[in-house]
Amino acid sequence: MSLCTLKQALDFAGQKECGIGMFNVVTAEYAAAIVQAAEEANMPAIIGMPERFFQFYDIDMMSNLCVELARNASVPIVVHLDHGKSFDMVMKVLRRGFTSVMFDGSALEYEENVKQTAEIVKIAHAMGVSVEGELGYVGNAASGAIDSSLMTKPEQAADFAERTKADALAVAIGNLHGHYKGSPKLDFDRLEKIRAATACDLVLHGGSGISETDFVRAVKTGIKKVNIYTALSDCTLDFFRTKQSEYSVWLDFSKDMRLELTKLIKEFILLFGCLRKPNDQ
Repeated sequence: MSLCTLKQALDFAGQKECGIGMFNVVTAEYAAAIVQAAEEANMPAIIGMPERFFQFYDIDMMSNLCVELARNASVPIVVHLDHGKSFDMVMKVLRRGFTSVMFDGSALEYEENVKQTAEIVKIAHAMGVSVEGELGYVGNAASGAIDSSLMTKPEQAADFAERTKADALAVAIGNLHGHYKGSPKLDFDRLEKIRAATACDLVLHGGSGISETDFVRAVKTGIKKVNIYTALSDCTLDFFRTKQSEYSVWLDFSKDMRLELTKLIKEFILLFGCLRKPNDQ
């Protein structure tokens, strides 16, 4: 089993009572690092490509690379559209071999979010592709504020999951994208209520910056997929700032940067997979 759907990966997570990491791709080095880390950890992983990243690289080139890497991997790998905002983009990646798509209708009115997500689920499922929806609003940490009224409501989560038939649901429980200002405070009471209200697999976006102890607690409370990007970006920038003067050949630098990314991704995979204890315990 190599290239797999999100549903298959999350079923594995349910059987093992663990979580699966999704890591966003920026360059070919990122894609290779994700697959290598997953193979070293002997765990599934998810290669994520956010719609907003397509302005930085060619969608055909990166899609072909990631799908081919997944097909040849020794562990299950999902190729996933992260934060797809439009019907057209979802259709575009479905034609490029993605095995999972996220339709982010969180900015829409609730009924419109349900309607559009359900339509995408119907099409994607007919093609054997999994779908992640989003309910509640996961904002950007740069704003420095979390509006509790925009967090996921448990009763709405149950209705959304039932009516859309989505395979996974991204929830807002105090998590934010980007660099947190201060220590993030996840609303675990809300997460427990959401978990009790619906059997839909739950997703935590904005993972970078959350403590390892809270990651483990979130997984134990029902989170099956955790998204990471900012920590990988920071790792790359730090390596460049501190190590560039040591290299005279770009290929050597690129190889070692990829190995540094691989090490970090593997640590996340093992943590979410409950295969190592949190460092902050």
